[in-house]
Amino acid sequence: MAEEGKLVRSLRSQVLDLPPSCVEFCPAFPSYFVVGTYSLQLESAEPKNADRDEEAEEDGQPSQPKQPQSRNGSIIVFRLMDGNITHVQTVPQPSALLDLRFNPHDGRRDICAVVSSTATVALFRLSPDEDEPLKHLKTMDIAAMSQGEIEPTPGEEIIFTSFGWHPSRADMMAITTSTGHVYILHLPTFDGNWELNSEPVITHTLEAWCVVIAPTPAAPMRPGELSKLSFRVYSGGDDSMLRSRTCTWSEGSLAESLPALEARGHDAGVTAILPLFVQEDGHELVVTGSYDEHIRLFLTPPFGRPKNLAESVLAGGVWRLNLIDLDTTPNQRYSWRARILASCMHAGTRVVELLETVDGEHRFDVLWRFEEHESMNYGSDFQPGQKQGRLSVVSTSFYDKLLCLWEIEMA
Repeated sequence: MAEEGKLVRSLRSQVLDLPPSCVEFCPAFPSYFVVGTYSLQLESAEPKNADRDEEAEEDGQPSQPKQPQSRNGSIIVFRLMDGNITHVQTVPQPSALLDLRFNPHDGRRDICAVVSSTATVALFRLSPDEDEPLKHLKTMDIAAMSQGEIEPTPGEEIIFTSFGWHPSRADMMAITTSTGHVYILHLPTFDGNWELNSEPVITHTLEAWCVVIAPTPAAPMRPGELSKLSFRVYSGGDDSMLRSRTCTWSEGSLAESLPALEARGHDAGVTAILPLFVQEDGHELVVTGSYDEHIRLFLTPPFGRPKNLAESVLAGGVWRLNLIDLDTTPNQRYSWRARILASCMHAGTRVVELLETVDGEHRFDVLWRFEEHESMNYGSDFQPGQKQGRLSVVSTSFYDKLLCLWEIEMA
């Protein structure tokens, strides 16, 4: 599988000032995309904590807690027009950025959220007509959002590793942390106080890497058991687990939720999750990516453990999955088909086709591959709203700070 698919060459490329960790096009203004960066600051020349601890112990003094590592980053705004990339704006950030996503809801699709290495959420609005189009709206940290119920102890570090917007509520998201927790965040207003529920909906035994809220509510076990505001949260962690939980939101807070479920079958950390659609029987099809270099398709029942239907090797850790298109109209070749953009760390970027044949078999095939990146490809995205058949893709790689533009023709 790793050597299948047509090899693509870049049309444009440039080196950024800081390592890129994430990238996304703005759905409200499709010619604009933003890149988040992540930079680990070099340690100072002072003695390391371990050395100071040894000296303190020799003097009979208690050792000092280790200090969290220092990181910073930036948000870079670009414009892609007629095959050319133009730098528009750079907004320095006091912390490194691990994930950024635009709100998917009408009237809010110009709102971009970012999560950081210091457990903050920041909101920005993109207004292309302004001299500086990306405007900061508000930033809050985990302590403020939880009203002080969650706060790092001295020497402890909490990093927000990823997040996902709610698909039917513009004021809600799920967030993952380096401590293995998945939280629900409510944003009643974008410039007011935000409320993070201090009780995690899902807990992993190691770092939680990815989260997504299912695009449609899970089917209830008995009529009327769950309200219309029920939804399913999926998360993946370094414990090699795909976990999920059905939650109910009522009167501005989480109500009773069902027990969390887990799916085994990954040989390393689960790093990407992409729900496709819910079948008529209430079973949901979900694609996952993992450090073990596999992409997998799971069938998730309304209640019960997911079943692995298919898997394939992509030659690199599958860090991010973006749905390009989904066709659920049966034809002579397939019952349904999804085409997916996969960021595959050291292997580069892949465009993958996943389908269910008319015989009920599930199959992954690599259609295209981009391999000019010389380090980890963590972020890729495609420009929305293009002419049918043509797809422009921006992909990035971390240590070489490379940003590339490439195009493919898709039938």
